[in-house]
Amino acid sequence: MRKILYVLSGNLSTTPRALQSILLAKQFYEVDIVAINRNKVWEEIDNKLVTENKFNYKLYSLTRKPFIKWFFATLINKICLLLYKFSKKNIKISAYASTKVAFILNKNLKNKNYDLIIGHSYCSIFPIYNFAKKNKIPFSFDIEDYHSGESISNDKYNEIERRKLLMKTILPKAKYLTYASPLIGKYSIDLIEKNNLPNHFLINNSFSQTDFEYFENKSNKIKFVWFSQTINQLRGLELALPALSKFKNQIEITLLGNLSQQFYDNFLYQFKDFVKIEKPLIQKELHKKLCEFDIGLAIEISNTDTNKDIALSNKIFAYSQAGLYVLATDTQAQKLFISENQNLGIIAKQTIEDFEIKIENIIQKITELRKQKLERYKYSKKLSFENESFKLSEIWKNIFIT
Repeated sequence: MRKILYVLSGNLSTTPRALQSILLAKQFYEVDIVAINRNKVWEEIDNKLVTENKFNYKLYSLTRKPFIKWFFATLINKICLLLYKFSKKNIKISAYASTKVAFILNKNLKNKNYDLIIGHSYCSIFPIYNFAKKNKIPFSFDIEDYHSGESISNDKYNEIERRKLLMKTILPKAKYLTYASPLIGKYSIDLIEKNNLPNHFLINNSFSQTDFEYFENKSNKIKFVWFSQTINQLRGLELALPALSKFKNQIEITLLGNLSQQFYDNFLYQFKDFVKIEKPLIQKELHKKLCEFDIGLAIEISNTDTNKDIALSNKIFAYSQAGLYVLATDTQAQKLFISENQNLGIIAKQTIEDFEIKIENIIQKITELRKQKLERYKYSKKLSFENESFKLSEIWKNIFIT
């Protein structure tokens, strides 16, 4: 049986694209997974997924336990930041200067018996390339985000250059590339010389339709929902909650995720009379929970970074597949999505005033929107991962045949 290695630079539970791909691959091939633990909460959810799906899974820590390994990875990162000033074209130094995760992963990729290596998330890009090159194994990389356009706070100019260097140097050598939105694909592919392009494919951030069940909500209050890995600042809640508060007697909103206590104390506390906060759930449980709501908030803020403007998050697909009506901010990617699927939602400008207008419009139409939920639920089956999975299956089949 062919054997595939997945390399993740975060937790499995916070990389739903990888999970979808892994579950598909596991039907046909032997699969190993190497990942990085960033948080105890996510590690616990990872363990549930591993037990449920019988994954062959190795998790390495980014936390200070064990301290010696963390300290050594940190030291390498600091040294490479110094060396980078004199070696700006060295991809290994650039990778280690960019993130200590690259060093941790590179050190722990050892088993050579693979037919394909698939990397997810930016920090895995150098380790998978380096390991594949040493052992003459084909590799691919999933571009979930436009990495040089993500929000960067430290050493911003140099970090953007490091990321561009790694993508320009490594991506052309991949057996194939996948990307998570049409615009992420365009921006990333534009970094590569036209005569050096590998095969590349759009794989949408959607989920298996079996995760979702039609649910008819008859509650008196209109139920809004938003989820994320972390409930924190700069995620759009500062825009949505003040607007929603104007209608707090008619609505309620549930936030699902790992709560930042500081964000709660500084901002969320003032909205506690109509906001419910629930802990993060594993993917299938989350998707069943989403079906209970009326309106899903896809509140990406485009001026945060380029990536937010061109990405299509898994939120907008999950809400749509659950049959919810989507209230989405006017990022480039979300405007394109709603324009192509106009029955699924509405676009709001990134102002509290326009959010209030759109929310009032939703309240006035809620009876009609609830009646249309089943129609949206059925329509969104065409977005499901079952359709995207055909692309991946064909890609792997062609690789292993040749």
